[in-house]
Amino acid sequence: MAIKKISNGVRSKVLLISLVLSLPFWWGINVLAENLQDSWFEEELYRSLRISRRHTKELKLEKEFQQRFKALEINAKAAILVKVNENGNEKILFEKDSEKPLAIASLTKLMTALVVFDLDEVYAESQPVEITKEAVEQEGESKYGELEIGESLSVKNLLHIALIESSNDAAFALTEPIGKQGFVELMNLYSKKIELENTYFVNPTGLEPNTPEELKNVSTAKDIVKLAKYILVNYPQIFEITTSQSYEVLNLDNTLHHFIPQNTNELLREIPEIIGGKTGWGIEAGGCLLLVLDNSEEEGSYFVSIVLGAKNRFAEMRKLINALK
Repeated sequence: MAIKKISNGVRSKVLLISLVLSLPFWWGINVLAENLQDSWFEEELYRSLRISRRHTKELKLEKEFQQRFKALEINAKAAILVKVNENGNEKILFEKDSEKPLAIASLTKLMTALVVFDLDEVYAESQPVEITKEAVEQEGESKYGELEIGESLSVKNLLHIALIESSNDAAFALTEPIGKQGFVELMNLYSKKIELENTYFVNPTGLEPNTPEELKNVSTAKDIVKLAKYILVNYPQIFEITTSQSYEVLNLDNTLHHFIPQNTNELLREIPEIIGGKTGWGIEAGGCLLLVLDNSEEEGSYFVSIVLGAKNRFAEMRKLINALK
């Protein structure tokens, strides 16, 4: 019994000594835990403040946008300005009759180019295309170099002529490998694929018929936004061509066919943020213009701006772009 009492006493002393010796360790652990907790709390607080400030800034910018665009008057049959974020989600900043079907003139050539790029097994860049009588008889004369019956140019060069110079001859020539009718049917199939709800094509050029009763190429501002987004994601090369300020058109032997000194889109010289676009004009369509602009304030974001049926397409587009600044 005495031995047991001594053992218990020793055990008690050992436990007491261990407890005393461990106090600094547990105190250190508690201090560390408190510091970590304080650090986490401060980090979360700063993160919340950053989010709050960014949200406040976004709300302020949105309110400013709303005020600017509310007072904006666009002298066109239809217009739209859309912000697209990196996930493809849209926010309409301005719109006027954006769902009204209207003649779109040479904005048509964007769909023409899309069909050509998508049918790469038929339309290799270097593939020669012979220019036919029907192609050169399309309305509208080239300012810089006429195509001639019987000559051949590559698909690449015809695309540049059609998109930079907005040549109807070149756009029509691009249909030759599969025929005009089949090509236009494909244009309308792609319209359905992209879900362009109020878009219809009867030709690859955008030329208007001689009588009002005849069918013509029509679309809406909202549909053209969809088309622009599709091109930017799938065939950005099309928009790369449309931003070329000038271009040397070459024959198949690489000799100069003609030089295009300037793009039909005069805003390219004024707005460095443009990453794509297309002009159009017709008696019924009036002035048409599409611009796709990079949003330097938000990575992966861009703007799509469209004017249809304007007397001065560039002046009306400037109003929309200036409202962003």
